Amino acid sequence: PDIVEKLITLLMGNAVSSEGHTLVVPGIAENASAAMGRLAKVNAADFVGPELGRFLLGWCEGMAKITDPTERRDAFQGFVLALRSNPQALQQASHNRAPSSAISSILFAISSWHIPEDGSGGSGANLISGDFAFSPFPPEEAELGRALTTLLQEIKASLGEDAWGQVDKSLPVNVRRLFRENYGL
Repeated sequence: PDIVEKLITLLMGNAVSSEGHTLVVPGIAENASAAMGRLAKVNAADFVGPELGRFLLGWCEGMAKITDPTERRDAFQGFVLALRSNPQALQQASHNRAPSSAISSILFAISSWHIPEDGSGGSGANLISGDFAFSPFPPEEAELGRALTTLLQEIKASLGEDAWGQVDKSLPVNVRRLFRENYGL
C-alpha cells in the first residue's frame, strides 16, 4: 500500500518536503516505527512483510529510540509479526551478505528495553565493557518478552552455531551477557 511506501521512506531517514528538500524532523523515525508496527499488527503478511528487507535496519534504529511504552510495544509486536511473515528479510536487509548486520540491528533495538530510563545503569562506556546494570524486561510486557525470546532463539537456530558465533563475537561483552542471561542466547 501507498502508506507503507511513505513510511519506508521515513524509516530510511529520507523525509522530503513537497519542494523536494531533505527534512530533518526529530522523532520521525520513532513515529514511523510505531506506525509500521501497528500496520503489521493489522496484517503483517500483506502490509509490511513483503518489503521488510528494504527497511528492517531503519525500523530497528527507530524502535531503539522510542521512549513511549505503548508506541514501543506496538512497534516491537508488529516487528515480530512482520519478521515471522518474511524471515528472508534478514538476508535481504544484509544485501545478500551474511545476515549479521541485520541481526545486530535487531539485538541493538531489543537491548533498548533494558536501558534504565533514569540513567542509573551506568555510563555509555560501562554499557560496552564495564559494570553496566541493565534493567529487566518490563514485567507488564512479559508476553512480548517471550515473543522476542522465541524469535531470537529461532534466528540463532536458523543461522547455525558458526554464523551465530560471529554475531555473538561482534557484540560488546555486556550486551552478550544481557542476551545470554535474559534470552538464552
